Amino acid sequence: MSNFIQITTNNLKKAVFLSTIVLLAFSACNTDNSGYKTTDNGLKFKYLKENAQGVHPKIGDFVEIKLIYANENDSILFKSDEISPSIKMSVNKPDYDASFEEALIMLKTGEHALFKIPANLFFSKTKKVKIPDWVKKGENLTFDIQLIRILDKKQVKKEEQIHKESLKKAEDESIQQYIQENNIKEESSISGLYYIEIQKGKGKNTVPGNILQVHYTGKFIDGSVFDSSLDRNELFSFQYGNSEVIAGWEEGFSRMKEGGKAKFIIPSHLAYGENGYGKIIPPFSTLIFDVELVKIK
Repeated sequence: MSNFIQITTNNLKKAVFLSTIVLLAFSACNTDNSGYKTTDNGLKFKYLKENAQGVHPKIGDFVEIKLIYANENDSILFKSDEISPSIKMSVNKPDYDASFEEALIMLKTGEHALFKIPANLFFSKTKKVKIPDWVKKGENLTFDIQLIRILDKKQVKKEEQIHKESLKKAEDESIQQYIQENNIKEESSISGLYYIEIQKGKGKNTVPGNILQVHYTGKFIDGSVFDSSLDRNELFSFQYGNSEVIAGWEEGFSRMKEGGKAKFIIPSHLAYGENGYGKIIPPFSTLIFDVELVKIK
């Protein structure tokens, strides 16, 4: 394989794009009364620490940063050191003016700056979530960003894999501890599901295509409840065999008859896996479900 890097048209376009973004930071047109400068495309910034020897990250790089952001009332919405001393993330291509991604590209390693970023665009485009009701038209968020270093991609992926393996190991250990502490005699299925029958059903068997109406209470392995149809006093319905629910449910309900009650102990690979589910289910979460198959249609 050649040791020379061929500069393709796409690479050249990316280089021009990156250069344009970086240059915007230094073509600021004015400074306001609070000391913020503004780039040609509207990003307001104020350096707290500069580093002439630093290096700008490129799109696709992984970076280590410290991050705080707050609303216009100075209420802190996120503070990275409440999670860990620093956080790691990839640098994505900016897809709107005055974006968080653009702010990252403007910084060099060792630099620390404040940025004003439109709140509605940050939530809808960067975080890709619903814009909170409290966000007013034209409101900015203030971002306090320190760019610590640019990370080696291979090392980042290796660290991520090691972290995932440690979480999976911890999950496996917690399942075994739960089985022992609760004196569960049933063996897991080949897939890893534990099915504990509480009450044998006397009605129909489940058949693919059936609509199952069920009551359930979902718990984490520490016993804390994350969801319950009983709290809503409302049956949950789904079509069995149509992959509308997690794999652990599909397998568990396949063993039940109408009127039956059971407990499912579902390891994460049969639930929401290594990604979890939003803010509700963390990655590598074993889920415990107490279920009742009320009716089969």
